[in-house]
Amino acid sequence: MGVHRRLLAVASVLLFALPAPPSRGAPVAALPVPVGYVAASGADFAAMRRSGARAVRLVADWSVIEADPGVFQWTELDRAVAAAARVGLTVTLVLAFTPRWASLASGAELDDPAIWSRQPPRPAHLADWQRFVEAAAQRYRGRVREWQVWTVLTLPIWRGTAREYFALVAAARTATKAVDPQNRIILATPAGADLIAVRRAVREIPDAFDAVSLSPKHLAPEALLRPLGTLRDRVLDGRRKGLRLEWDPRAAGGRAAWGVHIAKVLTVAAAFGVERVDLVADPSIASPVLEAVAAATGGAPFAGYLSQGRALAFVFGRTAPSAIVWSAEGEATIAFDGEGLSVSTLAGAPVAATGSGGRTAVTVGAEPVIVKGLPAAVAEAAEAALAADPAPVFPPARDYSRAAAVTARLGRVNVEEGLYNMPFRARAGAVEPVQVAGAEAVRTNAAKEIVYVYFDIDDSFIYYVDGRYAVEITVEVLGASAPDQVGFNIFYDSMTDLRFTRRQIVEAKEGWVTYSIRLLDAAFANTWGWDFAINAAGNRAEDLTVRTVTVRKLPR
Repeated sequence: MGVHRRLLAVASVLLFALPAPPSRGAPVAALPVPVGYVAASGADFAAMRRSGARAVRLVADWSVIEADPGVFQWTELDRAVAAAARVGLTVTLVLAFTPRWASLASGAELDDPAIWSRQPPRPAHLADWQRFVEAAAQRYRGRVREWQVWTVLTLPIWRGTAREYFALVAAARTATKAVDPQNRIILATPAGADLIAVRRAVREIPDAFDAVSLSPKHLAPEALLRPLGTLRDRVLDGRRKGLRLEWDPRAAGGRAAWGVHIAKVLTVAAAFGVERVDLVADPSIASPVLEAVAAATGGAPFAGYLSQGRALAFVFGRTAPSAIVWSAEGEATIAFDGEGLSVSTLAGAPVAATGSGGRTAVTVGAEPVIVKGLPAAVAEAAEAALAADPAPVFPPARDYSRAAAVTARLGRVNVEEGLYNMPFRARAGAVEPVQVAGAEAVRTNAAKEIVYVYFDIDDSFIYYVDGRYAVEITVEVLGASAPDQVGFNIFYDSMTDLRFTRRQIVEAKEGWVTYSIRLLDAAFANTWGWDFAINAAGNRAEDLTVRTVTVRKLPR
């Protein structure tokens, strides 16, 4: 939530093949985790309820409601809250944005509402914010008991600091609890699975919020498993805070994959006791997959998991369990006790299975498969696995936990041993492969604003360091053609914020030069799917060429 963190926040089932949306009658059967929607006034709340949703999140926009000091305009929000309540949706109000008269903005910024309304209020107007929150709590007393402070804390939506945000949370807590002690405060976070932002809030304002909302944009559903487990077990560390996910399927692939991603997110959320998933989606898109997941689980609670090869089975129910199964990468075969099992896709199409010797083998891929008719023994085995390790993760293709180092040799096609750059060869990470000095490498391109070389460290080697050891990053680069014109530093996720190391000037010489940089405060919590980047910004006369990168863990 600091300056750097805010600046950086950057095989499927076709939806028409899924079951038809529910009829205009009762909602679909119970889901394994409660679902809500992110919506605005005028939304089709009845369609949300029919899709299986229990809640809706609406914005209480301070910049609109109190555009003039002391003059409140509640009409539009009144209408939305009433409409949602009529169809049985619980309302969470998001207290957000700032009137022009209270904003930190100055000069030309005051001409742009996309700037002044996204800034926190001036310190002198913090009391005005608290009065606005109290007025909202009084107006909707008995109808709204959940209040989220601001939306996603990422540019351009949020233009403040962590300290400024914490002041808003504390003031909102005081105002809402004064009206109704049962009111709950939801903490917003930056985009991604930002464990470091939550860690700071837990340390600085531990009593000011009741739940945490993550907005894991640009992360695959599978990538949520480890962050959710770490958040629950190491960041919150036993504190009674609820967990929520705001999921926008548009951020995780094309439309054809949206249904699959929603199904996976609901499954993962159920496995970690997430109290609600709020979808940023039209109910007509979400309804088919919500119905399919509800039918698959029958509303039964999460029982545990089974892991075989690259496949992971999430088991629901105990006396007549069912499972939602898929593979993290490629095809994998998983076997269950019992024969004559029902195996199908989300769309209900049968999936081939092989039964023999009292067991059934199923080959799965990236699309979730539904397995029904399992014996109670499967639930017992899943419960035992959960008791042994309460944080399920997909088994890695290779385990680097005992490796001395992880490396990547860069080129047109990288040679990657536990250090990954290839997934980022698009958009801002689209470095250019080159052949130079007798070897393949990659080069940044300042003219095209391609100045970062991104890396993800295999989670089995490093994840959420939290001071357990120091980290050394060794970078092999091409020598500069002239003195003082090429340099780089490491941009990384520390345990307090995103940070840059000191700039390293590349020696002017022919051939390759190696530099090692030691980090004592690395987090490497995979906030946006990557752990660090080589930053070549500032090079104008010559671009940076990188051949190899190595990461080592060092004893403290």
